[in-house]
Amino acid sequence: MLRRHATQTAGLLFVAALAVAGCGGGTSTGSQSGGGGTGGGTIVVAYQPQDINSQGIAKTLFTKYKNYTIEYKDFSSGADVYRAMQSGAVDFGLIGNAPYTIAISKGSDYKATWLYDVGTTGEALVVRQGKGINTVKDLKGQKIAVPFGSTADYMVRGTLEAAGLKPNDVKLINLAPAAMQAAWQRGDIDAAYIFNPVLDQLVAMNGTVIATDQELSQKGYLAADLGVVKASLLKSDPDLVNAWMKANVDAVNMIKNDPPKAVEVSSKAYGVDAKTIQSAFDGYQLPTKDQVLAPNMLPAVGKGLYTIAQLLKEEGLVGSVGPSTTYEQAVDATVLQRLP
Repeated sequence: MLRRHATQTAGLLFVAALAVAGCGGGTSTGSQSGGGGTGGGTIVVAYQPQDINSQGIAKTLFTKYKNYTIEYKDFSSGADVYRAMQSGAVDFGLIGNAPYTIAISKGSDYKATWLYDVGTTGEALVVRQGKGINTVKDLKGQKIAVPFGSTADYMVRGTLEAAGLKPNDVKLINLAPAAMQAAWQRGDIDAAYIFNPVLDQLVAMNGTVIATDQELSQKGYLAADLGVVKASLLKSDPDLVNAWMKANVDAVNMIKNDPPKAVEVSSKAYGVDAKTIQSAFDGYQLPTKDQVLAPNMLPAVGKGLYTIAQLLKEEGLVGSVGPSTTYEQAVDATVLQRLP
């Protein structure tokens, strides 16, 4: 069973750092570039089209690098991303802190160098109206959809424990975000822990939110989306890494400095309307470069990964947990610090 007190220090430290900062599988050849990236090939970026944040804008800004082809490969959740990471099939990408922890526990050699978002209200537990579910405790015996191995999976387990329930007190159903709306319409599920835009879709279909990432963060459970890079690229082609990082920095700057343009660009990138984009932006904390580099920010993430690993082992989602340094070193703030 998850233990709330074990995550509280790391989670609250991370959230506090944001406050201090003023925060309102294909085959990749990119890592074989040698030093300078002039040999050609394909750079694969793991992209999650169901997860609306600054990555959509960054996708439009990072389209070329020397004579490489930049390929954005769609993944339905972080669980799919970590499986691709195990085989080294992606060079860069977005992944939640919980599935990233699983990837590191399984020996994937990547570094988290960017922070896309910290969940507030944009990821939540939504329940079907008319089922008599008014609190988390009322979910006992009910069917809850969640993508297994994702950050949402970690958060729903934390939600249950905080309410005094165990995972086997409910029926957890492994479901990709894209499949949830149809399952909800059929009446196959009673609840879901999921992020926008699917969250808003379920709310519009007689759903009610009863718990959010923001509420869970106060109880020690943290949801965050990380930007990760294959570790070998940091040595073989640091300029490539800088180009990808700059696209991410510029993307969030657009959201902060030119909101109308950011919504327009994101709407085209994700293929959804402006209202959906704005709702997603409002549901996350989207830190800028300086905010990501706030004191104890990325180091706090590393310490949090080790804590999450211990909890996921208790749940049987990882077989073994390495030393704390393994997880702390899986986060690297120096890349962002050196960025011009």
